[in-house]
Amino acid sequence: MQFSDAWLREWVNPEVSVEELADALSMAGLEVDGVEPAAADFSGVVVGKVLSCERHPDADKLSVCRVDVGEDEPVQIVCGAKNVAADMKVPVARVGAVLPGNFKIKKAKLRGQQSMGMICSAAELGLAESSDGIMPLPADAPVGEDFRDYLSLDDHIIDVDLTPDRGDCRSIAGIARDVGVIYRHPVTDWEIRAVPDAIADEKKVVLTASEDCPRYSCRVIRDIDPRAQTPLWMQEKLRR
Repeated sequence: MQFSDAWLREWVNPEVSVEELADALSMAGLEVDGVEPAAADFSGVVVGKVLSCERHPDADKLSVCRVDVGEDEPVQIVCGAKNVAADMKVPVARVGAVLPGNFKIKKAKLRGQQSMGMICSAAELGLAESSDGIMPLPADAPVGEDFRDYLSLDDHIIDVDLTPDRGDCRSIAGIARDVGVIYRHPVTDWEIRAVPDAIADEKKVVLTASEDCPRYSCRVIRDIDPRAQTPLWMQEKLRR
């Protein structure tokens, strides 16, 4: 069971470090196998907005972009990603930034066009094993904000090796209950609102092993949009 320290603290937040929390979980019988950073080490990356995107005059696979990074003037960046477009919010590594693997961003000229930074993919930031193009950000992402702060990347992933009898801890809620008991700390009582029926469709359910499964519930859901994008905050929680 892996979970984010920051996500757990939305449920229960004792005033202890992540290391102290991991030790307490192990002593309580939930053996912690490891604690790792939630993101690779990088700096100098901010939220940017692509103001314009034009084809490079001397390279078909490159684009010349004007990007607002929250300073007085936009910067010009040459980008090779196919999905870059005007009005996109994107992570931008400014000149002087250091990306995972100690990759330093410097002023450059690509086929004669000046490039003052790099528009980044999730893989280049160590947030995915591979990426198909640059990482799009939500339209409300604040331009100029430090990208690590924007996604709260200074977080840790805790890996707990659960025994078969602790299936109740295979969730954030289950871990939070144990942490609440360990530290005698209140656990957030989240309000989960019921979603009222919108259609009258029913499916017949027959229980053939009522002792093993005394109750089974199902619900018919229609008109799901398969093109809907999972919100970035949810992607990040699931990644961690």
